[in-house]
Amino acid sequence: MLQVIEQLHPIQDNIKYTYTDFIHHFQTQFMDSTKQETAQAALDKHYFKFPFIDQYISDFETLVRKVGYTVGSRETMNYFLKGLMMAPDVMERVVEKIPTDYQDLKDKAVAVVKARQLLRAMRASADTPIFRPQQRFDNRPLQRFNNRQGPPQFNSSNTPQSMNNIPVPMDLSRGRFPPNRTNQQQFRGNVAQVERPFQQNP
Repeated sequence: MLQVIEQLHPIQDNIKYTYTDFIHHFQTQFMDSTKQETAQAALDKHYFKFPFIDQYISDFETLVRKVGYTVGSRETMNYFLKGLMMAPDVMERVVEKIPTDYQDLKDKAVAVVKARQLLRAMRASADTPIFRPQQRFDNRPLQRFNNRQGPPQFNSSNTPQSMNNIPVPMDLSRGRFPPNRTNQQQFRGNVAQVERPFQQNP
């Protein structure tokens, strides 16, 4: 090929045109068909991931050019909408706005995604609880155990968890007998219960 170009006259034979013509024929004859097929497969699997609309548009246009479609045709608009199927709420809102061309479709998709993103952020901030400092232990409920004023008196029954591993007096009021009755009164009550059945059966 180089020998043929060297034999040509630069002006009469237009060497520059001959070389570009050669490149064009070479590329069409030995074009990588798998490259276009790979791009088509990637375009078929290209989906929008919320909220990355700018990345979605950029990758979509790159793939469309690799496949050989015209950016802005009806076919590319259909592929664009197909990619929004993973976010059906976004796709429905875009279709409701009735885009006229590809640029209008892009602009409306970006506007819908930004509005959804803002709405989600507002909902998240409304659901976030306001931080309140943790309240310290309040001794007021324990005052029912202590009728006198002053620091509360704790025993083994009413000790708060904050006083774990601290010695406190033992609560003796919760024994086997109620606190009002003495052992002698308890004994008399038991004897009376035992004697009653014998008195009823003479």
